[in-house]
Parts: sequence; structure tokens; C-alpha cells
Amino acid sequence: MNDSVGVSTNTWQWYEEVIKSWLEDPGVLDHEGLNITALNRDQAYMVGIADLNVGVYSVSDDCFRCPFEWQKTLLAHEEGTWKVQTARRSTWRVYADLTEQYVSAGNTSGLLCQLRPQMGEFGVYKLNVTLDGCDVRTTKEPVDIYMRKFILYSLDTPTNETWVCCQHLRLLAYGYK
Repeated sequence: MNDSVGVSTNTWQWYEEVIKSWLEDPGVLDHEGLNITALNRDQAYMVGIADLNVGVYSVSDDCFRCPFEWQKTLLAHEEGTWKVQTARRSTWRVYADLTEQYVSAGNTSGLLCQLRPQMGEFGVYKLNVTLDGCDVRTTKEPVDIYMRKFILYSLDTPTNETWVCCQHLRLLAYGYK
């Protein structure tokens, strides 16, 4: 590389992160003690904590009249971790002291909350359950699964915008802003 061209480390880190995102690479091996490389495509980690013993259940939006299926039992004040599918949206329910494999949609006995978390591939999320309700927060952002498709489509159907985008990336690679 030409020594007269100054390339900041931040520019290269940004460029590397963008390329990894395009390739659906999570960018890290580990996040808060979780092995991100153990996740398969369309999976994410859910970390849950509850004030009382609860059962976490979910049902896919694609399933008509299906029961909620058990995902994880969280013991009071103990953190639990499990893998979740992200390919399709689902509805979650959290029940107090319930450990059945399946729960009908009409069963609201002991229901603490119902939510529809929006999760993405290789993300890490935290479910917090209290007597007042539940919330899901993102602790590691997911990858952008559509960017690779956009790039491939753009290269397949070249336009002036595609050429400008590629030229901009080339300039970034050589350290120009």
C-alpha cells in the first residue's frame, strides 16, 4: 500500500464491519459470554430473567390455531439462555409457574404477558419478566440479512447508482473520504 495515503484504523474497521454484515457474519465470536458462532442461520440468543418461576411459550405467525409451545422455564432470579428462531415472527406468552409442553391460545390462567418480539439473525436479546409485565431489549444488534441480496441484485442489474456505490467503496478502501 502507498505510504502517502493515510488510512485511519476506524475507516478500515468500518469497512470490515460493512463487508461482514453483507456476508451475514455476526462480526464477533463472543458476546457477554455467549458463543455467537454456535448459532445457525436464522437463530438468535434470548437471555431471560424473572422475578418468579415462569414458563415462556411461543407460536409462529404461520401456524393457524396452533397451541403455544414451551420454550424455556425461568427460575426466579436466575438467568436462563436459549436459542430462538428468527426466520418468522411469533407471539410469545409468559405464564407464572407453568411447565406444560403445549398451552392453548384460550388459556389465560396465570398469563403474565403476551408480546411479539422483533428479532433478527445472530442478535442477542434480553427478556425481563416482572409481576408488572415483560419487555424484550436488544443487547447485540442482528446482521442485515437483506444487504447481501441487495448487493447481488445491484450487481446483476447495473445502474448509475450501483457504479457510484462501488466507486465510493473503492475510494473508502484506499482511504479517501
